[in-house]
Amino acid sequence: MALSRSWNLAVIGYSTLAAAMLAFITINGESSTAVGTIGTAGLLGLGLVLPAAGMLELATRIDPSYRRMRTGLALQGVCAAGLLLGLLVSFFASSLPGHMASAAFIAFAGTAGLVAAILISKEAGVPQLVVGAALIAIGAALIPASNIASQMYWVQDLEKNVYQDVGATVAACGCVVAAYSCFVMRKPSVSR
Repeated sequence: MALSRSWNLAVIGYSTLAAAMLAFITINGESSTAVGTIGTAGLLGLGLVLPAAGMLELATRIDPSYRRMRTGLALQGVCAAGLLLGLLVSFFASSLPGHMASAAFIAFAGTAGLVAAILISKEAGVPQLVVGAALIAIGAALIPASNIASQMYWVQDLEKNVYQDVGATVAACGCVVAAYSCFVMRKPSVSR
């Protein structure tokens, strides 16, 4: 029962994160969207805290003989926390050092998430989780990368917004795949 609740937290969290990325696309580039920015940041926070909580809870509850699975779940929790920090810094940063810090958090989190997905997929037999983790990492990385490119005058603001929208779309697709993977893993035959 507790394992099912934890998997459900992950599914709901990734689904909320996909909705947050779609909300980001709708407000990106608008000048007077303080409420939209705060709402989107709130959705991002909720969409990353829920899977982190679910994964960390699962890491403590799954049978210790499944070490790769436990390690992968703990890394997924770390990944979600790193993505949360990186994306929130990206939302509110207005200088190049802020965008660089955001990119560093997201690069670390994306790497941790990809390693975690590989460990989990080997144990649970859900290879699509690796695809979801890669899409989330790539999409999330495009957001601060476009901010950095804009700050360095490599791209115009309009191009920056397009790259950010592409990144949010890719990350949203990854969230859907990750939510599906967690939904599949919550079945008793998959979750040990």
